[in-house]
Amino acid sequence: MAFSRFKLKINTPEGIFFEDDILQIELKTSSGYIAILANHAPLIGAIVPSVCYIRDIRNNRVSAIINGGMFYTNNNEINVITDFFDFTNNINESVIAKREEKIRQAINNKTFSSEIAVERIQTKLEKELNDLRKILKQ
Repeated sequence: MAFSRFKLKINTPEGIFFEDDILQIELKTSSGYIAILANHAPLIGAIVPSVCYIRDIRNNRVSAIINGGMFYTNNNEINVITDFFDFTNNINESVIAKREEKIRQAINNKTFSSEIAVERIQTKLEKELNDLRKILKQ
């Protein structure tokens, strides 16, 4: 059975991380995994931190870590918007440490109205990094 191609675009704060034709993508939502193929009806959804799976045009299934975000499909294209995405073969503890340092620098460069706001952001950061480490160990 031949699958049709469609365009995948991964958007991060740094810009477009990935853009290419694919056959399928599997994303985890709060309800579980959803597989999207070419010619999918328009759809918008939220993604939870997880491993996502992409079937490239050579029918290879590759995995990537995504730190949540959202996606939308329209006109045979899927756009994923997230603050962190990388292919699992590129991820290791040093990548997570670099991400942690980058986020800490961003926190230090901001002016917050209270210490409570800083504590909440730092707590969220620690949870995000722990989630990434758990996903990496799977």
